[in-house]
Amino acid sequence: MSELSLRFVGRSEIGHVRKNNEDSGYASTDLLVVADGMGGHSAGELASAATVAAVVAACESSTQVDELLPLLSDAVITSGEYIADVVSGNRELTGMGTTLTAIAMREDRIAMAHVGDSRAYLMRDGELVQITKDHTYVQSLVDSGEITSAEAAVHPRRNLLMRAIDGIHAVEVDLSVREAHLGDRFLLCSDGLCGVISDEAIANAMQLSDPTQSVTELIDQVLSAGAPDNVTVIVADVINTGTYVDPVLIGAAIENETQERLPDIEFPEELPTEFVAELPLIQTGKGKRNWIKPVIATLLGIAITISVSTWWLANQWYLAEYKPTHVVAVYQGIPTGGFSRLIDVSDIPISSLPAFEQQQLGNTIDAVTYEEATASLNRLKTRAALCQQVPAPQGCGALIQ
Repeated sequence: MSELSLRFVGRSEIGHVRKNNEDSGYASTDLLVVADGMGGHSAGELASAATVAAVVAACESSTQVDELLPLLSDAVITSGEYIADVVSGNRELTGMGTTLTAIAMREDRIAMAHVGDSRAYLMRDGELVQITKDHTYVQSLVDSGEITSAEAAVHPRRNLLMRAIDGIHAVEVDLSVREAHLGDRFLLCSDGLCGVISDEAIANAMQLSDPTQSVTELIDQVLSAGAPDNVTVIVADVINTGTYVDPVLIGAAIENETQERLPDIEFPEELPTEFVAELPLIQTGKGKRNWIKPVIATLLGIAITISVSTWWLANQWYLAEYKPTHVVAVYQGIPTGGFSRLIDVSDIPISSLPAFEQQQLGNTIDAVTYEEATASLNRLKTRAALCQQVPAPQGCGALIQ
């Protein structure tokens, strides 16, 4: 049986719109993980980082691929427990959750675990194939033949998740085992990549000879397209086992602030900075931020005036409960300090939504534009309607009374 390993490159970027990076990732010679956190100020970055740590810890104890599937399944349960523990210690963080896509290699086989809409692709003999299925509302429409894959890519509710790890609901994990061939190339990514550029563009970038070039091209294309979300990309080639390379964390999981907020979770050791310099194939995405914070601080010091503050508040949007009638409403501004005004009152009762969305609304659902707020409102309306069906679809939990 062949001894194979992974030659990997990983990179995570905050993008042009989001205020922080809620994606986390991990890459080693035998394990790739991407987790896309959600929850806005409810700390999605904690959910994704905790999930990555849980998966890494679970896989460290296995030597056979047959052992991996139950370990990966247990890791999802453990990550849900981590999230529940964090929320129990700080109710303001209620509403966090994360996706998970992981590939673990042993000898010439890989075990996969998948929840949500982060994706894994396999390129073999020049052909790129998606090897995970999105757990989204639009994918259920594709499966039922109501819309095509092309229509799903531009559907206004394409980001509505039907499964996620949130510490509240039991979650069904897609688990599988497949053979790995020498020369295979894997891509793991958050929807900040596959939701922004086309499958054709992804396939073209994956054809480049070196994984570093592929990652750079993919990230550059997303940034050129506006990068409306965090984007995390890991590309790995299957090679004959060679020199050991230390693993790397990327995204939120590598940040000291994230790890400090999860004191009870043991994170993988980071790759030493001097070692990174000797390995140009490994990009952690961390060094770029060294100059950003002081630049932003300087600009803010110059820019904070009454007129700028007014403009900023006018460009903040969020969804929350309209207390008089207990329905979902759209607000402009920020939910603290009285700096907001009511814009739209919907006909969606809070009680008609699953517990996860109710808790998100309790902490507000942020949006960067009125259009995005309206899209979120429409997603909630669809979610409420779906959960009235009998039987209710996967993802509809008990309602908060």
